[in-house]
Amino acid sequence: MSIFTLKIIACATMIFDHVKYAIPETTCFLTQYFGRMSFPLFAFLVGEGYSHTSNLPKYYKRLILFALISQIPFMLFRTLVGQWQMLNILFTLLLGLIAITAFDKCGKRCVISIPIVVLCVFLGDLLNVDYGWYGVLTVFVLFITRKQKWGRIVAFVGLNLIYYYPRLFLAYSLPNLISYLCTSFPAILLLFYNGKLGHKTKYLYYIFYPIHMLILYGISLV
Repeated sequence: MSIFTLKIIACATMIFDHVKYAIPETTCFLTQYFGRMSFPLFAFLVGEGYSHTSNLPKYYKRLILFALISQIPFMLFRTLVGQWQMLNILFTLLLGLIAITAFDKCGKRCVISIPIVVLCVFLGDLLNVDYGWYGVLTVFVLFITRKQKWGRIVAFVGLNLIYYYPRLFLAYSLPNLISYLCTSFPAILLLFYNGKLGHKTKYLYYIFYPIHMLILYGISLV
């Protein structure tokens, strides 16, 4: 399973996750739960992008540019769920990228790297980015466990357990359990990742993200 394949799966599950807000009639098991797999895959791909890029500053510029471009489409789309005053997922991925850059570049100088990582996680909530602290920490956890497939499963499933704790143990319900399992499933899926690029689609997600939100917002107005 290549990077290209993971991007296709991530984009497809994102559509599952979002279409129900524009077209309520599509609400079903697939759209309710399969969309939970999308973000962890994109979070993983940020770490892979960092590991394989030959021009890190350009990678940052591309992520920042499309984060800005996507903000208005994101806010329009979020009006469908009544919560538009937040920053889109590319800002979440950007904070995650800063965290893994600090951790990787500073190496064993934990007195520098760890505070930066903690700050990025804190900013996830302070700046109200999509998925908040959990989103930033997901990028970081999937990066630092990238060479330990089974360790990645344990770390990511554990992170999700913390994130879903109120809904699993304080307000338990079957839908919450299914959401937790679907969110954690990408850790299993990544066992089949072969480390290869596949088809070159550098801008696939960057372009797809704002365009699909504009299309869904337009459909909701019909």
